[in-house]
Amino acid sequence: MPYEDEKQRKINFLERQLELAHQDIEALKKSKPSSFFEAAQQWRSIFDALSEIICYVDGDLKIIRCNRSMADFLKKPFSEIIGKRFNELLSDVKLADLSKKLFLEMKNQMTRKSEIIEVKNKWYEITMEPVIEQREKQTCAVIILRDITYLKKVEETLKDSHERIKKTLHGAINALATAIEKRDPFTAGHERRVAIIAREIGIRLGMPGEKTEGLLIIGMLHDIGKLIVPAEILSKPSRLNEYEYNIVKSHPFTGYEILKKIEFPWPVAETVLQHHERLDGSGYPYQITDEKIITEARIIAVADVFEAMTSHRPYRPAKTIKQVIDELQKSKGKLFDENVVDACTNLFLRENFVIE
Repeated sequence: MPYEDEKQRKINFLERQLELAHQDIEALKKSKPSSFFEAAQQWRSIFDALSEIICYVDGDLKIIRCNRSMADFLKKPFSEIIGKRFNELLSDVKLADLSKKLFLEMKNQMTRKSEIIEVKNKWYEITMEPVIEQREKQTCAVIILRDITYLKKVEETLKDSHERIKKTLHGAINALATAIEKRDPFTAGHERRVAIIAREIGIRLGMPGEKTEGLLIIGMLHDIGKLIVPAEILSKPSRLNEYEYNIVKSHPFTGYEILKKIEFPWPVAETVLQHHERLDGSGYPYQITDEKIITEARIIAVADVFEAMTSHRPYRPAKTIKQVIDELQKSKGKLFDENVVDACTNLFLRENFVIE
């Protein structure tokens, strides 16, 4: 939340002021009555100057002291506030019920409680801080009620802005994927299908939503390096010779070079570079092994192989899902990550997942 730092700063300020006030009172108990009165007046002025609605309540939620902001909020004089229960003074039932609930939770757990609530198109944050009253042997509380409507509007604006940027990003990535497909008509749709499979595998591996979204982006871009591969090689209706294959094998590095300067919140460039590496070092372009291959690349590798082998090519027919899964199972732990292969197996054989 964008207002969390400001909230903590305010709470820290209030706690410090209460501490200083206590120190002043203890010191002034030994001084002249007039000095004590002046200090109390100064503290009252500070208390009333705060825009937050603040009150101090006893163990029964009865108000002992409150500031001017609370009197203004309730539209009542202090004489009609002091001694009344905080929740009973609130006109909004939801806010009253919430304040009572938070107070009981605070007393039971002896820890600060805070929650946000919407009241008549306005947003409030209510915070309760426990205070041990030694003389009365009870748990009291400092209650702070803040109007955070403006901050919520800012938050919504930022959220909308984030969504627009996200849509723009996905649009740009889809455009790049389309450009790749136009140069290689035999594999049209490959990038999108790999992206979907990778995301679903990530979900079944327990990856958080932000990371699975990254897998979707990476899947759409994993073959971007093929933009520099001659079209006649990409669309060749027969198997490639060694020279042509070596050109195709350069696409992970080329893709890395294209993407490395873009600041994605995911390891996009690194995954594109590694998605043809294999655990035993038999992959390319650098023949790296085991832990050196990042998780995202392990997932894209399996998704890429699965999609390619289950799709028809001019130089070979498509294999069945069962045939491809059998081959992946034989290679797991050697070429492919075991957990990733098992997740892919569950996805297509047990869940019968279908790419729409």
